[in-house]
Amino acid sequence: MTRPFFIAYSSARLQSMLNLCPADGIIDTGMIMKLERLLILVTLMLVVSCTDRAQEGAQEPEDTSLPGLPDQVLTNSDILLSNRGVREVLVHSSHLEKYIDIDSTVMAGIDAIFYDSLGAVSSTLVSDSGIIREKTHELKVWGNVEVSSKDGIKLEADSLYWDQKTNQIVTESFVKITQQGNIQTGYGLESDSKLTNFKIKKDIKAVFEDVDDINEK
Repeated sequence: MTRPFFIAYSSARLQSMLNLCPADGIIDTGMIMKLERLLILVTLMLVVSCTDRAQEGAQEPEDTSLPGLPDQVLTNSDILLSNRGVREVLVHSSHLEKYIDIDSTVMAGIDAIFYDSLGAVSSTLVSDSGIIREKTHELKVWGNVEVSSKDGIKLEADSLYWDQKTNQIVTESFVKITQQGNIQTGYGLESDSKLTNFKIKKDIKAVFEDVDDINEK
């Protein structure tokens, strides 16, 4: 940043600059005053010139507003995804941020309810975070995901994706399914929202609560 500067000139200094002294001759006081005014004028012109150049070189202040700010911020809100008037998923979140231009609603503290074709509750879901795209009816959740069916089946996963077109729950993450004390684990899953028809894709392991009871059956 260029700062304006000022130079002070006195009659004594002018006398020294002009190498005038009483021994050399008589000092013309009027001439000294004229020179003093001239030097002050030159100094002011330099100050104005420097100030103008500084202003020309100065940049416009940067826009400090953050890009991508949400259009809406809500707490304890509900979003209902339906198909032809039939409700499919009701998603409740403790915190919600909606970005209209990119059709994305980012949520935290999720509690969701899945419905069957008759409108009855088929399962419930909880997770730390998620995102909804309402135009395409996409729902993705992640972080301590748990899905519990009305029949007592529990699914645990790192992340899940609900496909509205097929009404399927799918994931490629690690999954754990607990059913009547029996546990199945693996990676990748395809299932209906009731968790009655599911398929673990790979690295399947199973732990049964009571092997004798299974053999007796």
